[in-house]
Amino acid sequence: MDNESREMFQKILDRLDKIDSRFDVIEHKQNRTEKKVDDLRIDVAVAERDIRRDIYELKDEMETVIEVLRMNEMLPR
Repeated sequence: MDNESREMFQKILDRLDKIDSRFDVIEHKQNRTEKKVDDLRIDVAVAERDIRRDIYELKDEMETVIEVLRMNEMLPR
């Protein structure tokens, strides 16, 4: 292999190393973003569960209030 070919081959290798480094950075950022999305999914699921529980409790409390009002004849049956 002549000197010119070696230099050209080395330039190609250098560029491939730079591309490889960029891919490593992109992969790291993608993994971090994926973790954040997974954490967000969990947070949303927990929030939905809590909201459902709160709605159920409010419904139960409202039924109790309505029944007490009916018992005191403040609401028609």
